[in-house]
Amino acid sequence: MPDKLNPLHPTPVHQHLLHIYNFPIFAPIMNFVIDAGNTLIKTAVYNEARLVIVETHPGWSAEAIVSLLNRYPEIRSFLICPVRGVPVWLPDLIRGKNILYHELTHLVPLPIKIGYETPETLGKDRIAAAAGAADLFPGRNIVAIDAGTALTIDLITDKGFFAGGNISPGLRMRFSALHQQTFSLPEIEPSEEVPLIGKNTREAILAGVVNGLIYEIDNSINSLKNKYNDLQVIMTGGDAPYLSGRLKNTIFVEENLVLNGLNAILRNFRNKP
Repeated sequence: MPDKLNPLHPTPVHQHLLHIYNFPIFAPIMNFVIDAGNTLIKTAVYNEARLVIVETHPGWSAEAIVSLLNRYPEIRSFLICPVRGVPVWLPDLIRGKNILYHELTHLVPLPIKIGYETPETLGKDRIAAAAGAADLFPGRNIVAIDAGTALTIDLITDKGFFAGGNISPGLRMRFSALHQQTFSLPEIEPSEEVPLIGKNTREAILAGVVNGLIYEIDNSINSLKNKYNDLQVIMTGGDAPYLSGRLKNTIFVEENLVLNGLNAILRNFRNKP
C-alpha cells in the first residue's frame, strides 16, 4: 500500500492511482484577501504563499470581485482587513461561492502575539503588516513602517511578539493640515527635489514636511537599533517609494506587506489543529 496521501505533494504512485480513477491530481488551495484601506481597495489571490494576482480599485466594486472569483474558482478562504467599512453585500457574495468568510480582528488566530494594552483598538492594517513582516523575516527583530494616510512605525520582536509602535500623520496629511488649519499657507504636492531649507513659502513647506518626516523615521529606527539587535526594517504604503530612498537607514520595501500578512494569517488558520 502506498503511504498516506499528501494532497500538496502526491507521490508518483498516488498520481497514477488518481489518474486511473479520474480524480484531479492536485487542486490548489487558494486564498482571497482584501486590504480595504483609507485610500484604496487592494484585492489579491494567493496559491499557498505564492502571490498570484493583485488588483487595485479606488472604491468598492462588486463587479470586480465577481470577476476575480470567477477567474479563480479554486479559492477556498477569504480574509478582509476592514480599515474602512465592509459593504453589506460582500459577506453574502463570498459565502455564496462556498468560500469561508473571515474579517480580521485581534481575536482571530494569529501567527504573532499581540502585546498591545488595548488590542481592540489596534489597527487591523497594523496587525496584518506585522504578520506579513514576521512571515517574511522569521526569527528577526523587525520595524514595520506603513507610510500611508497615517505613518505607523511598529516593532515585532524575534519571538513574533508585537510590542507596540507609533502613529503620526502621513506625508499628504501633513501637507493638507498646514493648508486647512491656516489662513494663508498653500497646499502643495511632494516633489523630487527637496531643499534643506526653503527660500520661499512653497519650498519652506516642502522642506519642513518631507525632511521632518524623514528625520522622524530615521530617528525612530536608530533609537530601536540601540535596544534591539539584528533589526530588520521593512516599509510599505503608498508613500514608501517616495520616502525610502531619502532615508539614511537601509530598508526593505514591500508594497504588498498587508496583503501578504493577511495571507499568512489565513495559512495560520489552516495549520491550527
